[in-house]
Amino acid sequence: MMKKCFFAVCLAILLGTQGTLSAAIPRNVKLELDNRLIPAYRTGHLETVVFSGAAIANQVGGTLYDEIDEYLAGNNIESLGVILARSRFTLLTQNKAVKPEATTKELLLTVPHFQQEVQQVIDGELRPEIMQENAEAPKTLQAFNDTLWTIHIYKNDLSNLDRTAVMAAQTVQAVLLAGKVKPIDRDKLSFDFVAARNQIVSENENRLNHEMALRVARVQLAQEVLDTSGERDQRLLAAFSMDQDLKIIRDFLGQQRKGLFGSVPSPNLDFIERVVITAKQANQELFATADQLFTGIHWWIRGRYGKGVAANGLLKGAHVKKTPAAGFALNMPRNRPIATNPFSKDNSEYSPYVARRHENIWSWENGGFSLAIGTDIEIVAESDYFY
Repeated sequence: MMKKCFFAVCLAILLGTQGTLSAAIPRNVKLELDNRLIPAYRTGHLETVVFSGAAIANQVGGTLYDEIDEYLAGNNIESLGVILARSRFTLLTQNKAVKPEATTKELLLTVPHFQQEVQQVIDGELRPEIMQENAEAPKTLQAFNDTLWTIHIYKNDLSNLDRTAVMAAQTVQAVLLAGKVKPIDRDKLSFDFVAARNQIVSENENRLNHEMALRVARVQLAQEVLDTSGERDQRLLAAFSMDQDLKIIRDFLGQQRKGLFGSVPSPNLDFIERVVITAKQANQELFATADQLFTGIHWWIRGRYGKGVAANGLLKGAHVKKTPAAGFALNMPRNRPIATNPFSKDNSEYSPYVARRHENIWSWENGGFSLAIGTDIEIVAESDYFY
């Protein structure tokens, strides 16, 4: 009896806390969150996220932002400032006119998000271990593969921040020039995105310097593996590494010929081409098989673990239906998640992010599955969320 009373009291306290939180958010704001912002975010309609999020940001203030963020967190969604910033600047980088225009109140929410991301680059927090001082060079092809993966992720981080810094600087400048900005708010928006972008560009050249050196070293190791190893998996990885590194080095030197990345030492292309072409001529079937295998793995990894800008990474945004090229970019995890085994009896840890995506997306719908019984039983699964 005492246990039941204790449980009832705890439940009442929990419900009371949630009720207090919901009650603190104005009814019209709560309706806007439930009926427009959250569904739009979950279905990837970024224009609606911006419209709804901006309306909320401009209407409320003070501690209400924290309560709204807590409410969104209860729906497994990031803070209002983060999703509003990501949605607006994703559309801006696609050269789309975004309405309504950003206001001071909105920028006070969104600028800190980007400022924090840029500061992480400036402070070296995102810099891969191989780029740190006295880092140990990889010794195996798999170690090279893992290291170059982290370099690739870092490249995406820098590219995204570079584009964002430009858009953020332009947006902030437009609001400040429009006037009617309080001195205290002007100070909060005084982050120098232009100077930050220059640091991002410099860091990218530092990244390229390490990447090119790693790729040249990997070609040399791959040549050694092909000459001495009889293990099929190692030979396949060596063939793919050679092929990939030659393509990337050629592309980099092409950019240098256009006047880019002048501070980065140029790899010896003649040497790399001679090594790779000789190996390819001697192992034609191996190179063809390696290309098919690792290209398939690459696209599988993108589809399984790549994160878009909406629905906590599950979707890319409805704008890609009109601009398919915009759907190519993804955010890839530095540490690849390990999918849980749905058939494991002792599996107590579940990760929705790496679970089957359609299960999570359809769970937001009503009637996503329909069952028709006639002469035949037909099960139909429909969703407006896939594009």
